[in-house]
Amino acid sequence: MLRTGAKVTVLFADLHAYLDNMKAPWYLLCLRTNYYEAVIKGMFRSICVPLDRLHFIRGSDYQLTEEYSVDVYRLMALTSVHDARKAGAEVVKQVSNPLVSGLLYPLLQALDEVHLKVDIQFGGVDQRKIFMLAEKVIN
Repeated sequence: MLRTGAKVTVLFADLHAYLDNMKAPWYLLCLRTNYYEAVIKGMFRSICVPLDRLHFIRGSDYQLTEEYSVDVYRLMALTSVHDARKAGAEVVKQVSNPLVSGLLYPLLQALDEVHLKVDIQFGGVDQRKIFMLAEKVIN
């Protein structure tokens, strides 16, 4: 996509990583995202892909704003526990006594495309239920 001249935004979903049963401890979030950014840039440079239209953003750069928080509350008011659990079933670590944060994960991902103002979102097959939730609850 970068070679076609498209602008590409890579989201490092650092808060998602923490919310998903603390897969990444809070103190490592910034270090991990810095590492991932360096590795991705290095890989693209090694195959001569231009980086001038490549933009990196961390979820915590905008997910902690008042505007985003208000949207999270609105989305929580529109989403049942059943739908949130189902949407995250293949992405969020499943445990016998899940944390509430696991229910937030799919809601945040649904809001990300809105707040990033993206035209296309790429995700794995495991995220299809989150995409379906986003279609259902985001107008």
